[in-house]
Amino acid sequence: MTDVGDPGEERVDGVSESRGRSVLGSVGLVVVGLLLGVGLGFVVGWKVEQQRVIDDVTNIRPVGTVSAVTDTSITVELLTSTGDRTYAVSDATVFTGGDQDDVVKGSIVLVKNRSDGGNRRAVEVVLLPDTTTFGKGGGG
Repeated sequence: MTDVGDPGEERVDGVSESRGRSVLGSVGLVVVGLLLGVGLGFVVGWKVEQQRVIDDVTNIRPVGTVSAVTDTSITVELLTSTGDRTYAVSDATVFTGGDQDDVVKGSIVLVKNRSDGGNRRAVEVVLLPDTTTFGKGGGG
């Protein structure tokens, strides 16, 4: 079977010039599509990672020395940041490494917390042992 094509069209090695342009155009579109896909993937990945870091910073588990204790709250002088934070405690707060009565001034604790409208609530308080390498030692 012979490729007839347009009678006035130039042919190079039996391939019409318009067919060569068509293949070149298709390859160009594929390359542009790949570049756009890679660029879009990079931007989306960047934003996802940025949000993950923001979430991680928000949920950092503060480690610190207990500076005050009441029946409804503990105040922790932070070792992982500056300042102190007060956390509400309740019957729903889980204590690990001891119970609520073991948390005294000078105890080293790790606090898993949630913020409810600006108020910090201790979800879990981990009482670290006297031999901990954080701070100056455990409880009182």
